[in-house]
Amino acid sequence: MPRKIVVIGGGIAGLSAALSAARRGFAVTLLEKNAFLGGKLHERRIGPYRFDAGPSLITFTHFFEAALGAEKLTFLKVEPHTHYFFADGLSLTLFHEAERQAEELRTKLGAQAVQNWSRYLAYAKRLYERAAPVFLELPIHHLRTLVKSPLFWKHLPYLPLIDGYRSMHAAAEKILAYPPLVQIADRYATFVGGNPYRLPATFHLISWVENGLGNHHVKGGLYQIVRAFEQALRAAGVTIYTETPALRIQVQKAPPHLVETPQGPLEADALIIATDHTYAQQNLLGRKLQRLPKQSLSGLVFLWGVRGSSPFGHHNILFSSNYAEEFQAIQEGRLDYDPTVYVCISARTDPADAPQGCENWFVLLNVPPLGDRWKAEDTANFRERAIQRIRKVWPEFGPERIEVEEVITPAHWAALHNSTGGSLYGMAPEGIWAAFRRPANRDPLIRGIYYAGGTVHPGGGLPLSLRSGEIAVRLAEQDFST
Repeated sequence: MPRKIVVIGGGIAGLSAALSAARRGFAVTLLEKNAFLGGKLHERRIGPYRFDAGPSLITFTHFFEAALGAEKLTFLKVEPHTHYFFADGLSLTLFHEAERQAEELRTKLGAQAVQNWSRYLAYAKRLYERAAPVFLELPIHHLRTLVKSPLFWKHLPYLPLIDGYRSMHAAAEKILAYPPLVQIADRYATFVGGNPYRLPATFHLISWVENGLGNHHVKGGLYQIVRAFEQALRAAGVTIYTETPALRIQVQKAPPHLVETPQGPLEADALIIATDHTYAQQNLLGRKLQRLPKQSLSGLVFLWGVRGSSPFGHHNILFSSNYAEEFQAIQEGRLDYDPTVYVCISARTDPADAPQGCENWFVLLNVPPLGDRWKAEDTANFRERAIQRIRKVWPEFGPERIEVEEVITPAHWAALHNSTGGSLYGMAPEGIWAAFRRPANRDPLIRGIYYAGGTVHPGGGLPLSLRSGEIAVRLAEQDFST
């Protein structure tokens, strides 16, 4: 009889864990509380418009190709990949192609800016090469597994050289000097829900991931990833239950454990919990936490079908007038700040996502993780601020151009995905031990319980969530053999 693994949560981490476990010969059951798979990676269709309503870009395409097969998805490199608009009227465009990037910076900022940006990307690449292989491939909290890995020993000499003792902002100021380039570099902290003034400079490696490895879209929308996973899971014999929440875990002295569901209990030799870690501790395992971990930022999303042709590209960042104050306000849970506005228009790359003469706007503002304390008036206030910021770039824009609209607030994120406070990335990453402070992939106290997802190691975002599912399965397999 094959060992039974139950995966709780049908986001990318849960899908990855379930597929990895099934391919290793386990009998796998996947539980998802919502009617759809994909977790935060989901899409919405409003009339003739299609929106990616969660993550909006893909990096590490080789992770997905390895998991699903290169033929399953069509990745389209977005070029230019990001358009930046600053409060003083300056705009800068980032390209993957080095010559086009150099010309853009030379024209807008001067020759020295080209050199500084080149030096910064070389720095980011070094950080990536020194730190990423260990953090992306290995369960860093589990010493016995680490010391058996040649990869760990190969990279151990580099670990003191990953610039963990100064902040991302301090490093960017030193290397880049030009305030617009510093602000662009600071923005990469938000890819993991972090604050560049408190996050270690090590995380500048994210800049290399986008600028060096590439920013991609998936033809047909990012939800094609979920469809490909579901097809692969069913072909591998995984039992999938949607609209089936895990209510509680009955922990036995030794596996198998029991998962209570509305349809009755399920027995599991191993449990992979791919939902918010804090929620799982409190609600599934019944643990009383003396203090809740500080959560990363949340997001307020507007899905707008917009009439007309805007000056924006696929990915657009409209910076606030005071980036430091914006992060400080979010840190303190205040809502009285000028927000940076992110606008993604996937129809720039996938024209079928919007009717001719119109655009599908995914508009994201970083906000505090207030959960059900979020109010309708907060949405209205930030909506008006977003419109005013957009009008500084496109004066013809106004509410009358918005043909259709849906809103996703921190309260919605919390309710849909059990995320604490509506946080998008779990625990706030801060300090030199930020990566090590994330919860481990194996429960330290209960044999047979493992964790995956953006709230545990190795971190938030689609590629890292995918990898966390694979790491959790490898740990379970190791434990079954001992």
